[in-house]
Amino acid sequence: MRFGLDYAAGRPAPSAIKAEGYDFIVGYLSPGGPTLPGKLLTPAEADDLRAHGISIVSNWETTAVRMLDGYGAGVTDARSALDQVLRCGGRPDRPIYFSADFDATPQQQTPIDAYLDGAASVLGRANVGIYGGYWPLSRALDNGSATWAWQTVAWSGGNVDPRISIFQTGEQVTVDNVPCDVNQTDRADFGQWDAGTEEPDMTPEQDQILRDVQTQLRGPGLEGWPQLGTNAAGQNLTVVDGLAAALTHIYELRTEISDLEATVAELKAELAHAPASQHWPFPFSLVEGPATAVADQLAKLEQLLPGVPLPGWGTGPNGHSVKPADSGQAPAGTKSNAPSGN
Repeated sequence: MRFGLDYAAGRPAPSAIKAEGYDFIVGYLSPGGPTLPGKLLTPAEADDLRAHGISIVSNWETTAVRMLDGYGAGVTDARSALDQVLRCGGRPDRPIYFSADFDATPQQQTPIDAYLDGAASVLGRANVGIYGGYWPLSRALDNGSATWAWQTVAWSGGNVDPRISIFQTGEQVTVDNVPCDVNQTDRADFGQWDAGTEEPDMTPEQDQILRDVQTQLRGPGLEGWPQLGTNAAGQNLTVVDGLAAALTHIYELRTEISDLEATVAELKAELAHAPASQHWPFPFSLVEGPATAVADQLAKLEQLLPGVPLPGWGTGPNGHSVKPADSGQAPAGTKSNAPSGN
């Protein structure tokens, strides 16, 4: 599975896109005006994306219902879209997805198909794609007016056409201070410009394994696992974050156990020096008997923990972690609990 972005409100740096785990973008080939300054894919942006190993997919959208203008609009838009692709260093043999960015009815399919026919007269049918909800997209694939499909979760009623190349999940993330929509694909060729230009570094099976590992470590959509809790910023923790938190708690537990052991040792020492006939005054006499049992249970618990390596603990001759008292020194910043001898 590959994850990608589309955006229009700004232009996130390709280095930031890559750092967040995304490796393709769907670039818009039409300007967005002052309200969407990052919509139009520029040659400089395309060069920067390619330099960072980020694949580019083409989309054309001016207004949400532009397709209802029919055949002539499809011809005009396809020519403009192809010109921008070539200006940005793209290829004329790769598909362009044209947007039906609204909940199209069956009655509106006729002008939508006519628009796609107009685009096909410029690009060739093999290079015509459609973006939209499940129903207009599926109808276009059924009747052959589109060859490629980028489906949005919107206006889809939970349906996903199995023939699609890209799926827009409905999730939004912020990358480099730019709001972005998240997309995903399980196709080797989903319309990206660089498809087939390089030998893959790994087999599809190996790539899928790596994607699965990435998802397991960073959570669905690389947004962390809600089951592990959140950090101070309210973000879901990753598996690594969860392990770090667990190790911190274990270290705190072992410190508390060390404190209890020291206290029990002091009590046992006092008992050893007390006359046999002398008993502790009430209420301490209540724990005189259980004290030894508590010490034994703590010793058993301690035997279960040395195998867990933690910062600040030494290593014994058998390779197990040992508490600071065993190694002869306390970890930095930790107060020794050994009796002072005073």
